[in-house]
Amino acid sequence: MIVDAGPLEEFREREVTIVRLDGREVGIVRWDGDIYALANVCVHQRGPLCRGTLSARLDAPVPGAMELDEAAPVLACPWHGWEFDVRTGRALWDRRYRVRTYRAHVEDGRVLVELRRSSGATGE
Repeated sequence: MIVDAGPLEEFREREVTIVRLDGREVGIVRWDGDIYALANVCVHQRGPLCRGTLSARLDAPVPGAMELDEAAPVLACPWHGWEFDVRTGRALWDRRYRVRTYRAHVEDGRVLVELRRSSGATGE
C-alpha cells in the first residue's frame, strides 16, 4: 500500500520528520535530495529512534584518520546511542540488527511511502 506522507517542502534537508502513516510512526529523512523512511522504533529497547541524532557517517579509512562520509546518513537512537544506516536500516556495529525501512519516493511534489506487512526483519 502506498501512502502519501505530505508535500516535499514539509521535509527539510538533513532532518528527520516523524509522521503517522496507517497507524505507524515513520521517520522521513530527506538527505541531499534523496528520501528515506524508517520505523520510529529502535530494535534495542524499542526507543523512539527517529527522535535521535541524524548525521553523516564517521569513517576511518586508515588508522588515525577520520572523515565524514556525507553520502551515508546515520541515525543514532536517543536512548542508548545505537546507530543505524538510514539507507538500509542496518546497525553500524552489528549487521545482524536492523530497523524496518520503507521504500519512499517523490511524485508530483509529494512524498510517497510504500507500507507493507513485512520488510525483511527488525532484528534478524
